[in-house]
Amino acid sequence: MDELSADFRQIELQRLDLLIHREILRLRAVYQLSLDEFRGLYVSDQQVDTLLREHSPSPQAVDPVELSHQAALLHQSSLPMLTQDSRWSTLSREFGLSAIDRDVLLLALALEVHSKYEVLYAYLNNDVTRKWPTCDMALRLFADDAETKMELRLSLMPDSRLLRGGLLRLMSDPNGRAVSLPTGFSLAPEVCRYLLGFPVAMGKITESLFRVQPQSEWDQISIPGPLRANLQRVPEIFARDICCADQPLIVFVTRYGMGAEQIAQAICKQLRKRLLFLSADKARAADEPLRKMVQMVLLEQRLEGSGIFISEIASLFTSEGAPASDAHSLLSALGEARGPVFVAFDPNTRWRELLQGRRKLVFGLEEPDFEERCRLWTELGNHTLSASDVEDLANRFVLSPGQIRDALVMAGDTHYLRCGHNGPLAAEDLLVGARAQSDQNLGKLASRVRGAHAWNDLVLPSSTLRQIKEIKAAIKYRHQVYSAWGFDQRLASGRGLKVLFSGSPGTGKTMTAGILARDLGLDLYKIDLSGIVSKFIGETEKNLDLIFRASQSGNAILFFDEADALFGKRSEVKDAHDRYANIEVAYLLQKMEDHDGVVILATNLSKNMDEAFSRRMHYVVEFPLPNAGHRERLWRGMFPPQAPVAPDVDFKFLSEQFSLPGGDIQNIVLSAAFLAAQDGDAIHMRHLIPALGRLMVKKGKIPSSTEFKQYHAWLSAPE
Repeated sequence: MDELSADFRQIELQRLDLLIHREILRLRAVYQLSLDEFRGLYVSDQQVDTLLREHSPSPQAVDPVELSHQAALLHQSSLPMLTQDSRWSTLSREFGLSAIDRDVLLLALALEVHSKYEVLYAYLNNDVTRKWPTCDMALRLFADDAETKMELRLSLMPDSRLLRGGLLRLMSDPNGRAVSLPTGFSLAPEVCRYLLGFPVAMGKITESLFRVQPQSEWDQISIPGPLRANLQRVPEIFARDICCADQPLIVFVTRYGMGAEQIAQAICKQLRKRLLFLSADKARAADEPLRKMVQMVLLEQRLEGSGIFISEIASLFTSEGAPASDAHSLLSALGEARGPVFVAFDPNTRWRELLQGRRKLVFGLEEPDFEERCRLWTELGNHTLSASDVEDLANRFVLSPGQIRDALVMAGDTHYLRCGHNGPLAAEDLLVGARAQSDQNLGKLASRVRGAHAWNDLVLPSSTLRQIKEIKAAIKYRHQVYSAWGFDQRLASGRGLKVLFSGSPGTGKTMTAGILARDLGLDLYKIDLSGIVSKFIGETEKNLDLIFRASQSGNAILFFDEADALFGKRSEVKDAHDRYANIEVAYLLQKMEDHDGVVILATNLSKNMDEAFSRRMHYVVEFPLPNAGHRERLWRGMFPPQAPVAPDVDFKFLSEQFSLPGGDIQNIVLSAAFLAAQDGDAIHMRHLIPALGRLMVKKGKIPSSTEFKQYHAWLSAPE
């Protein structure tokens, strides 16, 4: 702390001692402080006299008038020091404090300078338990006339500079009164630290507050050149508007890991300011009053000249993205900031509603393109990843720089758990790390499909299989085509891939989607239409919006089964229901077109699909019913290697005699396996035939001897 501030404080404390001494003499003169040994339970007169003699600049003075005169002289001698560059003058100038305001602060600060003031304050309050300054004490010490008394009372009102600015904190009043004569007050810790010249500690302050000395350099931040140039000029605005009360709010529209925190640090480093990070979500989780936290942060900003970064504010928005009441309160409080304030909003929130009429600079931090992702994987991986792994990861996963960094850390940990030592990361380790960073918050609207099938499990015509292989290649290399080859510049809508699977139930549509996702290392989410479609107007659109948003940030494949129920043809408008049904289809069409991810639609009847959807499909794959040869492969393939299959199972008869899709065959085999397990025997034809007969009945067909031939008798086998 500079010597000038120490000298000013010392003189002012001497003045305070004189005023306290004067007040004690006054009280004794009118017998308000008796010699009762139980008074205050108790601080003795002798103890107080000793403290006053030891530290008072005028220990022998016994005349209140003389003490007032000496205090006034000390005050006059300290004023020139205040006008110079000291912490007190900075505080006075920043908050517009009056002489009375400074006296009140001095009264509270004294407790932090010397422990004697606890005894003296308890003595003046006539209560040994009340060792703090009060409104009544301040009036008796500093106000000698009615006008000064009124000014001092106003300085302790809730809307005063001292309390509104957070410099003072009132102690709780058991009677619920806001500010009364017995009300005690204390100095805010930030003001105390500042006035005493204590160094500011870096790092964690509370669970929701973190302080850093910015170290980020512009060349360490992965952002496009034009955006970097604009951001580097932001400090010039704050340097130009240093005295302006309406400084711009710096808004980042981004998601996790896009570098907003590093950009804020780089700007504050240019301005030579520290940076405070406040997590709104953690503050609310810890039941910390958000407005109180913001007031504390704003106070430190004004005292220390820090920047403020408000992050993790998801809890300030509803699930539909609308701002909650706390969000408006937060932004209102930030209006009092004097310096750079940064706020990061998720792109899917309605953040513009919060900032209407507010001066702001908005910067959208977009996801890195394919080439940039390749560069990030290479550099953050310390150039240890192979070129093929880098391209594969950059193509499969649209991750931010922070997510790529987290994925590499997790991949290293996974490798150590698997191998027991550090070493080159395998593709499977990298895949585990990358998938863990994807946000798969699809909730009740979708369920993850955990497929266990491989390509050799698919029994399809060669033409259909060739189309599916083309789809796999399109998904795998779409970012190379769009980004590296520049085809995205020729597209007016999203860069996603839309696929339609059409065919009868059980022909392998869901299995194929699962195999594609598993082979590409992506998650497959099957959409539950019952959770999407709502009878309430607008709810279906909200649910669809949630699904597309979550899948895009989660790098997942969306699979709409029975899609014709949702993507059906638009009809002629005859009533309000038709109109809103058509609106739902039109909205879904728009979301499909703008979506950058992979969407697979499956339908039993492609002719029921709206033509507008069919036109926008990149691939339309027909799944025909299997022929006899394919059915035999399906029958044989449904039995796992460890399943006991009797020699009497006639695969040729089953495949040639019954035209069934793979889904039905699977159900029959599973049902027969349960029957065999009940009998404690291998799976025989006598188990398969009843299961097959029950399936035909379920489909509305009557099993006949013509179809079942020599096995017809087993249809009515005793239970």
